[in-house]
Amino acid sequence: MAALPNHARVVVIGAGIVGNSLVHHLARLGWRDIVLLEKGTLPSPGGSTGHASNFIYITDHSKEMTALTFDSVRQYQELGVFTQTGGIEVARTEARMQELTRRITSSKAWGVEPVELISRERVKELVPFINEQIILGGFHTPGVGVVDSLQAGTLMRQAAQQLGALTIAAGVEVTGIDVERGRVSRVRTDHGDIEAEVVVIAAGIWSPRMAKMAGT
Repeated sequence: MAALPNHARVVVIGAGIVGNSLVHHLARLGWRDIVLLEKGTLPSPGGSTGHASNFIYITDHSKEMTALTFDSVRQYQELGVFTQTGGIEVARTEARMQELTRRITSSKAWGVEPVELISRERVKELVPFINEQIILGGFHTPGVGVVDSLQAGTLMRQAAQQLGALTIAAGVEVTGIDVERGRVSRVRTDHGDIEAEVVVIAAGIWSPRMAKMAGT
């Protein structure tokens, strides 16, 4: 573990995909004196990033979320951690088939193509082990895929380090966040304290616990 500095421009708490992505983007934007704290071990801290399905489905009924997903896929492709597999959402009820029809409309409106509504027989062709008797059809998107999020995080951290921007400290637990005159001033840990201008909480399900330390 790297020795903790006494001061940082920004301390990011949590080395999951959100924290890793953030330090990567900040470093590329010219930020320096970034510290990334992680209570667990690296490359897999043990949070949701390490055990998520990592399957990226592009279509969302929100145009903004679809655009964000497009950009995420582009970044993962640049890192070499995205495998395009195609994906199918299946329906077992007429109501669900109607929803899949709506997803087709959203996909085409937001530029996600090709997409198609397929029969149960076509689903069976693409996924031979499925029991097609219990489904009515499916929504097929060839462009979706899976990402190796742990490797992505490692590459993001390494890129920030290579820019001379990042100090990484794993196995460090945050014990307090000091606030003075309405602004964060310090992060306390079991390995020492860091004076901080900005603190970002990216700790997944532990984030509310971290936020309470800062009185929010």
